[in-house]
Amino acid sequence: MSKFIDFLEEQIGEIERGWIKDPSGKQLPFQIVKFSEGPLEETSAYCSLGLSNELLGEALEGEHVRQELVFASYNQFEEEAIPFILQNVVQMAIRSNTPFRRGDVIGPYGPMFGDSLMEAFYVTTPVYFPSQFRAYEINEEVIIELKWLIPITAKEADFIQQSGWGKFEDLLEEHEPDLIDAGRPCLIELYFESEHS
Repeated sequence: MSKFIDFLEEQIGEIERGWIKDPSGKQLPFQIVKFSEGPLEETSAYCSLGLSNELLGEALEGEHVRQELVFASYNQFEEEAIPFILQNVVQMAIRSNTPFRRGDVIGPYGPMFGDSLMEAFYVTTPVYFPSQFRAYEINEEVIIELKWLIPITAKEADFIQQSGWGKFEDLLEEHEPDLIDAGRPCLIELYFESEHS
């Protein structure tokens, strides 16, 4: 794990802080850590550490996946709930023994951050990060995948469920929203406004 941490710090700065207990004080079998830098200027990154100790997936289906989850926010977005929200997502993967895949939607579970419209996560490859950040090879047989959790609105989550994640990513390419900004407007509302203007 120490070499993996070195790899992460080479990409996004030193670990600034970590959380290994949930809000009730219970110690967890993994951590959420905050890095001093993020994928863009004035951003920070959060990452799970320890989820990759779990082999996720069904052996009968030939699926054994090790992964960690990453999240990014602007430095001025000081939201104390971030590490605890990420703890919940990691625990979902552990309980279900199922890895998150590109295109998965987690939620919606109601507003995440104060006045923000964001109520769910969209799982994708960490395209805002350096290309080598997508996976870490321990050896030829063991690779840790890194999946990026992007906050999305309930309407965006519904759109993905109904139209597919490919259509949603088409919208991302067309409108180029700031996916780190938890205060951004709903992409689906922008899409329908442009369709009918």
